[in-house]
Amino acid sequence: MKGTGKVKKLFDYVVAIAIIAFLYLLFFPVSVPINKTIPAVEISIGDKSYCKPLNIIISGTYHWRLFFTDTFTGNIQFDIYEMTMEQTLEQTRNIPALTLQDGVDTLDYGEWMSAKLFGYISCKPFFRKIVVQVCEPDPSGRGGSWNTVDGRCIVAKATSREEALKIIKSFSNYKLPPYEYWLR
Repeated sequence: MKGTGKVKKLFDYVVAIAIIAFLYLLFFPVSVPINKTIPAVEISIGDKSYCKPLNIIISGTYHWRLFFTDTFTGNIQFDIYEMTMEQTLEQTRNIPALTLQDGVDTLDYGEWMSAKLFGYISCKPFFRKIVVQVCEPDPSGRGGSWNTVDGRCIVAKATSREEALKIIKSFSNYKLPPYEYWLR
């Protein structure tokens, strides 16, 4: 019977630590530095033969939140796109470069208020999976739009069009049209 008091105390400590950890995760982000290069491919929705390899270079800090929107402070570069290699993601003072509402945000490169839209990023936490819809430039030079007929997507960790489409299929958000739409 002497052991039951120790077991109850241990249980109480474990519960207290679990409650403190939950409350911490509820209010404070877990910040994880990310510095990695991820192999990817760029595919075209309209051209089934187009599949171009590239690298995605990510450097910065990912801020994961238990119940709220994740953010990222840093830069994302695509080695075949000069604009992303020469400029950084648009950042303002004390505001993260990306606010990943449901894992989605725009990739704007350049100075604040004069940045150019590169595309839309959809990702899983900590950039485990990444799909970028590359926007076509418009005449104004401020960005453009993504074409659902022959638009291009950059898909991380894919080596072929088939792998890229499988990864795209795993996403469901308001920016990416339904996967089946692309197979018509």
